[in-house]
Formats: sequence, structure tokens, C-alpha cells
Amino acid sequence: MHTTTHRLQDEAALRAIADHVLQASRAEATEVVLTGHTSHLTRFANNQVHQNVAEHDMQVRVRVAFGQRVGEASTNDTSPEALTAALRDAEALALLQPADAEFPGFTGPQAFSPIPEALDAGTLGCEAVDRAAAVGHVCRQARARDLVAAGAFQTGLRQRAIATSEGLWAHHAGTFAHLDTVVMSDDSSGWAADTHADARRIDGEALGAEAVEKAERSRRPQDLEPGEYPVLLEPYAVVELLGYMGRAFGAEDVREGRSFLSGRLGERLVHPAISVVDDPRDPAGLASPFDHEGVPATRRVLFDAGVAGAPVYDRRAAAREGLCSTGHHFGGGAFWKSGPLAAHLAMQPGQATHDQLLAGMERGVYVTRFHYVNQLDARRTLLTGMTRDGTFWVENGRLVRPLRNMRFTHAWLDVLRDVEAVGAAQKLNLNWYGGASRAPALRVGRLRFTGKTTF
Repeated sequence: MHTTTHRLQDEAALRAIADHVLQASRAEATEVVLTGHTSHLTRFANNQVHQNVAEHDMQVRVRVAFGQRVGEASTNDTSPEALTAALRDAEALALLQPADAEFPGFTGPQAFSPIPEALDAGTLGCEAVDRAAAVGHVCRQARARDLVAAGAFQTGLRQRAIATSEGLWAHHAGTFAHLDTVVMSDDSSGWAADTHADARRIDGEALGAEAVEKAERSRRPQDLEPGEYPVLLEPYAVVELLGYMGRAFGAEDVREGRSFLSGRLGERLVHPAISVVDDPRDPAGLASPFDHEGVPATRRVLFDAGVAGAPVYDRRAAAREGLCSTGHHFGGGAFWKSGPLAAHLAMQPGQATHDQLLAGMERGVYVTRFHYVNQLDARRTLLTGMTRDGTFWVENGRLVRPLRNMRFTHAWLDVLRDVEAVGAAQKLNLNWYGGASRAPALRVGRLRFTGKTTF
């Protein structure tokens, strides 16, 4: 019998915390955002589990406004004294701020439809022994082939509640599970990963077989000279590229001319086989009914048969243009700028099986995933990064030899423009913004490789 290992906070208790702040506030308007996070992580290396850790945290962020002067403070101490202290800090900071002429105020009452699939009982009850069982499948397969497996299996619960003095109350809880592994020999490696709201859908045996097969096949890699080559990108690599699309479709970046989309709305910018949506409510992903401002999340079409759709908005960006928010505010944090962002991306599948994608390639490079990718030019969508954990040379539809990893420098918009075929199977994986994106494999006419490595 499973016990609940992930601490689901009672909604009434969360509301009591928010009400304490709202009632104690001296400001003209107040917003309280409560973000709860429970995570259990099983790490493994050298074909054995070496660590089980758990983290439980609740952050309370308080924003207050005196007219258009806004201040913010946060705490993870939910005692009445600490909450009041954070509130007073926010009030003091607000009175020191210049007026923000574009401050849109705080969100008023909203109606939300629940997403029951987002909160999975199996994940809530997932224990260390369950994660270890999945990890064991990976490690046993690696050991049997004289390989070494490492990685982590994480299960978690996220809760968010938002209350405002304008009458908003929004609450959502969702689970997630993610297993990733790299399996290595002295001169090769293979990767596999999977993400779901339901931990029971993580198949450790299948992921282990996938990573082991890549590690075995990539032994004794050879050099390939830099240049432009056709590529077959696995879904892992495509999800990495999709992450850069999320910010590019933010209305603020579009308005300020920092996005490829600036001045090009409604144009066919990529191959007609490419359609991408952002749907925060899609239960096939890690769903959420509202954004970080408490605005209901909506489905947006970013590319429709290659044609660029409209950007996504938060309340500030929408007010500038006399529009309504689409429910895409991203709260930011230590490393990320707040603002409108598409964080639940899904590239629509095509018709080709994996074998058909491969069969259509006469000569080229097979890429399992990208690593250490950085954006060089947002307007040109120019990226640079490395291949990793399974790179191969293809001839006449067959993987004929493993390759040492290479550096690529290429625009992701050009990748999508040069698509030749789209895979029928999608893969869900975590993205940088705390959500998850879904993508199929792509066969692409060219990718520019600008350097090679010794591994």
C-alpha cells in the first residue's frame, strides 16, 4: 500500500496564509502568490543508487501597490510574523519606487476549469522503492553489457495559489515525474529520458534499453570534418530547439524588435509540415489552468502549416496594445526575465515512422540530443551547441558508424524551414521554464557543423 510522500497542501490552509497578508496590508492593492514545491529524487551512478533526497518548500511572494508605485518581497517562512514582515518590506519598497506608468494592476476574479489529469495519485504515492525499481532496470542492463549507467529519477508536486485584494483566488496542484540516464563506456555514451504527470508511465526498462543500445552502437567513434550536412534529429534535440521559440513568441520581445517574429506576423516562415501550438491546459503535458498572474491559460497557435501566428501576452504587454492577456505571464526568477512566454509547446506529429525517416536519408548525421546550447542572436535565431550521447553517420538509410561529437552553429528557424519529413511519434520532456514540451523527430536538409571534438 502506497503512502502519500508528496505533501499536498490543503487549499483552505493556503487561503488562510493569503488572507492573513491581504487583511494586514496597508497598501491600496495587494497580491499574494504562494508556490509550493515537493520533490523526491533518486540519483544513481556506477550502476547503483547512491542518493535519495527530498525537498519541501513553500515560497510566499507579496506585491503591493500605492497607486502606480509597486514593491515586492518574498519569504518561505509562513508564520504570521514572517508573513507580516515580508508585507511590511514590500510596502516600504513600494513607497521608495517611482511610479510605473504601465503597471496594469492586479488580476480580479477569474473562472477556471479544473484539469484533473494534472494531479496523479500514483505520483503522489511514489516512494523511493518505486523509483529504485525503475532505476534498477537501467543499471542491470548497463552492467550486463559492461557499461556504466548514471542519472536521476525525480517525482514531484507543484502547487500555486494566487490571491489579490481585487477578489482573485486561483489554486492549482500538479504532479510530474522525470527519469533521465546516460550510459557510458570508455569511449561512448547513450541517452534516454522521459517525462509524465503519472510516474507509473515512466518505463525504466525501455529507457535503459534505449540508452544501452546507443552506448553500444557509439563505441569507437570517428571524426567528421566540419561542414553542412543533412541531419535526423531525435525528439530530444527538437525539444531543445523549441525552448528558444517560447521567448521569441512573447509579445514584449516582438514589440521591441528582439524576436524573429517582429514585423513578420502571418508570413510563412518555416516548412508547411511544421505546426506548433502552446497549450498550457493540455493534459498530455504538465498542465496548468492559469499563469503566474492568475489569468486563465489559453491555447495559442504559433505556427500553422508553417505560417507564423500571433504572439502570447501577459497583462502588461496586452494593455500596451489594448488587448487581453492570453494567460502567458512567466514569473521569472533569479535567472529568467519576467514577461510573456510560451512554455507548454507541442510540435504536431507527421506521418513518418522512425525507420522511414532514416530510410529517406542518403548521407548525413543522426543526432540524439544537443548539449550546452546558447543563443548567439535572438533576432536571427542563431544558436551554437554540441551534439551528445549518440551521434552517427548515415548512409543509404543506415547508421554505418559512430561519430565524435561536434559543435553546430545554425539558426533554429532555418532548421524548421529546411525540414524534409516529420516523425509520427512525439516525446515529452522537461524544458527550462519548469514546464514540458512535446516534439517528434525531424529529418532536416542541412545543419552547419563548425567544429569537432576528441570525444
